[in-house]
Parts: sequence; C-alpha cells; structure tokens
Amino acid sequence: MGWRRQDRHSKGIPEKRKRPQALGPPGMFKLPPVWQALRADARFGPALARLENDRAMGILGEIDTLRIDTALQAVVQDPDALADLAGKIRVEGGAAAPHMSGERDLPLRRARHALDHGAVRIGQCARDARNPLPYRGMSFALDTDVLRTSLLVVGPPGSGKTSGFAFPVAEHLSLQALAGRASLVVIDPKGDDFAGQGWFDIEIDPANPSNGHGFDLYGGAETPEEAADRLADALLPPGVSADKAYFLDASKNALYGALAPYVVAHDGKYPSLHKLLTLLSGDTALLTSVRDRLANRGLDKQYGRFLESRRVQLGRREDPAASLLERLSLLDRPNLVELFDRRRPRFAMRQINGPVRVRISLPEGRYPEASRIIARLAVSQFVQAASAPNANRRLFKALICDEAGRYVDEYVARGIQRLRSNNAGLVLLTQSLGDIPEDLLRTIFGSAGCKAVFGGIDPDDARHFSEWWGEHQIVQRTVSHGTNTGAGTIETEESLGDRHTVTTGRSAGVSVRYVEHARWTPSDIITAIPPGYTLLSLTRSNGIRTPPLLVNLRV
Repeated sequence: MGWRRQDRHSKGIPEKRKRPQALGPPGMFKLPPVWQALRADARFGPALARLENDRAMGILGEIDTLRIDTALQAVVQDPDALADLAGKIRVEGGAAAPHMSGERDLPLRRARHALDHGAVRIGQCARDARNPLPYRGMSFALDTDVLRTSLLVVGPPGSGKTSGFAFPVAEHLSLQALAGRASLVVIDPKGDDFAGQGWFDIEIDPANPSNGHGFDLYGGAETPEEAADRLADALLPPGVSADKAYFLDASKNALYGALAPYVVAHDGKYPSLHKLLTLLSGDTALLTSVRDRLANRGLDKQYGRFLESRRVQLGRREDPAASLLERLSLLDRPNLVELFDRRRPRFAMRQINGPVRVRISLPEGRYPEASRIIARLAVSQFVQAASAPNANRRLFKALICDEAGRYVDEYVARGIQRLRSNNAGLVLLTQSLGDIPEDLLRTIFGSAGCKAVFGGIDPDDARHFSEWWGEHQIVQRTVSHGTNTGAGTIETEESLGDRHTVTTGRSAGVSVRYVEHARWTPSDIITAIPPGYTLLSLTRSNGIRTPPLLVNLRV
C-alpha cells in the first residue's frame, strides 16, 4: 500500500530494495521470469531474441513487455498457440499481440505507476502525529488488489476527490488495459471530468448521436429474466417503501412477460427500445407476430401464457407495467433512440471480459432523469457481468462512478462483495453519504473495503467515518503541584491500569493512565483534513487492513 519509507532511521528492508523499479527512469524493468525459462525453447528463443533487440534499441516499451507477457501467460501451456505467438513476435517485435486500439501507451502520463505491480502512486503519508509512526513520510499507492475490495470516496465539491484521487486511478487502469490486464468503465456525469486523451476505446455520449458507440439495454444479461430485473431496477425509482415492493415485483414480472416470449421467438435477439415500448403497450400486431413465431417453433403453450397474461393485465384498472412504461418512455427521445437502437457499433457490458476502456458521458443537463436511468443501468450491468460465473477472472475489471449515490440500487449494494472473488471492484465517488438511499447506506458502507474522506464533509458523514475507524488506547498524564513539609519519600501505586507517583515536601504528582480515544473524531475529520489531503483506510483481498492514514495528494 505504501512504496517507500523515507524516515531516516527506518528499519527493515534496505532502501534499494524498497524502491520499485518502475519508479525509476523508464526502461529499468526486467523481462518477466517466464521469458527467461523459454530462452532455450526452439519455438520461442528467436522471438525472445527479437524482443531483447527491440529493447536494446529503445522500441520495446514497458506496456509492450507487460502486454506480450500477458498474451504469453495465456498460451504457455498450448504448444500450437505458443508457436503462433512466437511467429508473430519474430515478425512484429514489440507490436505483437496488440491491444484492440492499436495503442502502445498513453500520449501523456500525469501519475507515477508501477505497472508490473499493478500500482499507482497517489501521494505521500503526512508526517502527522495522528498517522502511525511507520507510515509517516511513506509514498502511498493504490493497487488492483485493494481496488478489488471496492472503494468509497466521500468529499464535498472542489475537494479534489475526482482530480486528485479518481483521476490517477483511471489513468492507471487505462494503462493496465493496454497491457491486457484490466478493463475499465467510467461513468462521467459532467461529461468532461475523465476526458483524458487516449484513455478510452469506447466513448458513449447520448448528447452527440453522430459520435461514439451505441449502448445495449441488455448488455450484461444472459437470460431474459436477468435483463428484466436489471432494466426494471434502473427504470423504477430506488428506495420505495415496503408496502410498494409488491408493485415493483409485479412490474418486473410484466417486463419479463413481454421480453421472454419475444427473445425466444426471435432466436435470442432482444427487442429494440421502440419494440419494447410497443410490447408493453400491448400492440396487437406485434403480439400476434410473436405468438405466430412461437407457434411455428412449438413453444406457444410454454411462452404464449405470458402474452395472454399481459393481455389480461392491460384490461385491469391498475396495470402493473404502467409506471414502468412511463419511465421507459423517458428514453424515447431522438438522441436516446439513436443511442439504443441505431448507433453502431453498440457496447454491451459483457465486453468487460476483455481489456476494453469505456467512458459513458451523461447529458444530465439535457436529459436529467434519462441520464440517471442510463447510469443506474450501466452500474448494475457491470456488477451483473463482472460477478457472473463465466467472468474472466484473470482480468481485473473496474468501474469508476462519479456522483455514485444517485446511481446505486439494492442489487449493486449486495453485489459489491461478490465482485472481490471475481477480480473486480467499484470506485464510488459521492459528495455525501446522504446521497445514497438510506436503506442501502449500511450495506454499501460496510461492504466497501477501502474508504476515503475529504475535509469539510457533513457532520453526519464525519460521525459515520469516525465510528467506523473506532478508538485506540492513548496515554494520558496528569501533573499536579503542591507544598508539604513532610519527608522527601516517593511512593508508587498501581491500580486498574493507572499508575500514580506521589512525592512529599515541595512535590509534583504525575498521574498516568490509559484511555480509549477516537482515532479521528468527527470534528477532526471536518476541520483538520487540509485541502489537497485525504484520510483513507485500505483493505486487501485477504482481509489485511491499514489504519486510517492522512495522505497528501499534492506531492
């Protein structure tokens, strides 16, 4: 979690072994060990010679080394695939096994990275008395292992949580994706906070129909049932009361009843936004077409009942799909229909199982409610795709979401811990814990293994963090003075952990006791975190934790 201890009297590993190679001048990294093991292999030896020659000439970059190593690790047990990769390396050198973008690095790096360790430096632990002594002055980094436990970042506007914290993480994951080791999805509500040059392969911008990719409404779903649940959760407002939960379930059932027959009748193809609206509104011509297709496949009895159920629902006084239909109609705008139905290519969330880099820009100013629906859908689809049994666990999958409090639902809250075992994680940024629905706050706050907070937050938020980080034992000394005429004897008394030293004559009395005290009080969190600093604690995937540390993000 920290890279380098800078204390003059630090003990343990010598300084030269503490400094990761990637923090030094470019090109200091070594070839991966598995390459050395293949040096004598007749199939790979000439390929390795080509890479070493490219490296000597300065045209084999750090990203190239990691990317080719990732490709090699995937085929090292397959002789035919290994021979094929070796042949490509002999011809293309460091350009072999290219990323989908063809890019071999970013045009500009702002942060310092140890890519072979999967870590990015975000700052330096402050030399503050409240930081544990071993951490003071240490360079501080985040790596993919701690990001696997997910990260919750809370800070008011202008505190630096995006530019000073999330920005380096996004840059790092973009580099890791170029090396074939990660995939990244960024939810950008303002539309320009994460617009780093060369960072993304796929740009999704509903406000600009002539640019970028489309977005698949059902991108993370393996079945119509999953698609109906995710879409309904995104469409319907979160945080409804328990007495209305049955209505939400009825809406999901109605959506499934429209989706499932259509998907089966069309050989697994999902309906467009326009056709889904038509299905839910009970269009006779479309329902008849679906029923005929089912009959031709001998499935009318199995799935026709859903269509009949939908017909009956439409005749009721209260149609369970009515609010769902109204919410879905918020997406029935020319630019949004272009995004979902016509724009090609169309991004599907299941693509995060490859090293893809995606930014979703939300036009909240033009389509405020529709943008929230898209964001909620994207976040839940990510959790769905990343936690699926068939997810690619060799690849680290990350989603960074700004203003996340408005975009999380119960499915996301419950799914955070499932992501850890599938080598995936969320970075959730919010201005206040109050933005998170109250019934989800406890789950999200407890499930996110890493937490960071900036100064000036709401007192209720500060109290949450203070209670979470708990108390520690401190020594409290009390000195008293007095005048006596007795003999100059000294008496020592120990009782219940308190030790008292008492002198007679002109005396000084010292009382020492151990008391429990908050590591960081709510007042400290609100007022004592300077601008450009963050207070954070990390958790590794094996459960090892750090205490809360004050980190300077500007050095």
